Order: sequence, then C-alpha cells, then structure tokens
Amino acid sequence: MNPPCARCGKIVYPTEKVNCLDKNWHKGCFHCEVCKMTLNMKNYKGYDKKPYCNASAKMKERRRGEKAT
Repeated sequence: MNPPCARCGKIVYPTEKVNCLDKNWHKGCFHCEVCKMTLNMKNYKGYDKKPYCNASAKMKERRRGEKAT
C-alpha cells in the first residue's frame, strides 16, 4: 500500500515520492515551511521533522540558538 503525503495527506506513488525526515512527501509538497521554496535531498535542513531551506534554517538557528540537522 502506498503511504500518504506528510503535507497534503494524499497517496504518494513511487514515481513522485520523496522519503525524508522519516516521512513520505510528493516532490511538490516537499517545500520549506517558511518560504515555500521547493526542496530536494541536497538542499533541505530539518527541524522538528519539518523541512526548511538553508536561509530559513539559518534564521531559525539564530532564533533558537541551535543547529539544523
């Protein structure tokens, strides 16, 4: 059975699946929580199992005083 998308809740089929942060995403749904920039496995940072772009992650680091994983 195909899993639901972590963002939209719809079924994620293998051809459109991104498996990251212990969740499954549609390629288009895997975007930054803040600026909505589309992300991929090379340019995302994770906080609390949510994806962020590098710029938003740096902003979050300054606010929280911690590093993204």
